[in-house]
Amino acid sequence: MIARQLLFLFSALGAINGIFLAVYFFSRRPRRLADCMLGALLLAVGIRTAKSTFLFFNPTIALEFRQLGLSACLLIGPLTYLYVRYYLASFSQQPADRQWRWHLGFSFLVIGVGVAFPYSAYRHIWDNSSYGIHAFWLGYLLAAGRALWQAPRELIEAGRRISTNTFLLLSVYFGSWVILAAYASTPFTSYIVGALSFTFSLHVAVLVFLLRRESLAPSDAKEKYRNRKLMPEDALAVLATLDQLMTGQKLHLNPNLSLAQLAKRAGCTQAVVSQVLNDKLDKSFNAYVNEYRIADAKKLLSDEPQLNLEIVAERCGFNSNSTFFATFKKLVGRTPASFRAESAQSNETTSA
Repeated sequence: MIARQLLFLFSALGAINGIFLAVYFFSRRPRRLADCMLGALLLAVGIRTAKSTFLFFNPTIALEFRQLGLSACLLIGPLTYLYVRYYLASFSQQPADRQWRWHLGFSFLVIGVGVAFPYSAYRHIWDNSSYGIHAFWLGYLLAAGRALWQAPRELIEAGRRISTNTFLLLSVYFGSWVILAAYASTPFTSYIVGALSFTFSLHVAVLVFLLRRESLAPSDAKEKYRNRKLMPEDALAVLATLDQLMTGQKLHLNPNLSLAQLAKRAGCTQAVVSQVLNDKLDKSFNAYVNEYRIADAKKLLSDEPQLNLEIVAERCGFNSNSTFFATFKKLVGRTPASFRAESAQSNETTSA
């Protein structure tokens, strides 16, 4: 009896912790599409694991709950493939496309058809649907494996050392294989094997990933980034976060904005932000922020000619008029007054 209770507890914890880990990857900063796919994958696997656990210990469970678990399986294969694909894209510094909508859209379409034909009314079809679902899952794993096979050699660092992110990538991929094998072999083993395989593979891999990241003290992290460059996908993610903070939240309008404040909002260390700006944009922190301020100033000078230059400088985040004039002339090539005059003349010509 005690062994049975422990088995239930262990299996249920795998599902619950998987859902909590999904929340972590959804909220992780800087936000990356690959992390969102991993979070969705953990959520889908967690739902499937919960269904397997409760069905094993309570075979009379509602049929709708069984349908939920089978529906979640339709998402595991595509999400594994999309996680691998977007991780590799960010590693190679390629822009993320929107094809995830087609892959997940098809899965949700099939799930929607299932809602129209519920398990309770079409039990025979649903009982045999697992074969098609597993084949669907397998196809995506093969596609993900092909992408990994064609991945750049830089995925494994010099000296054949696997980075933390690559370790997680491979663990998730092979963990998905283990889970599929466990569920496909259910007729020959036990239904609870699938739930247990999740706890021992995907769940453990993610926990190891988190522990490896947290084991780096701040001083260690700074030393690490001092000696080698950031992973390309991490640098691009930091840049995307910084751009969102500037264009979306307008942090550059704060005249007292500091590197420490920007790094904190981006969820990074100051060393990382400085390195990304220098390596990817060849700019200092001040130059990066001032470019956003000058872009706003040009817009104000053109759209609101009645404003005096001191107010323009203040609205754009400059705490000194002299700094505003010097920065504007350096970046634009002329003074704010001459830029305003040229903009007014251009507007008159256009309207005429």
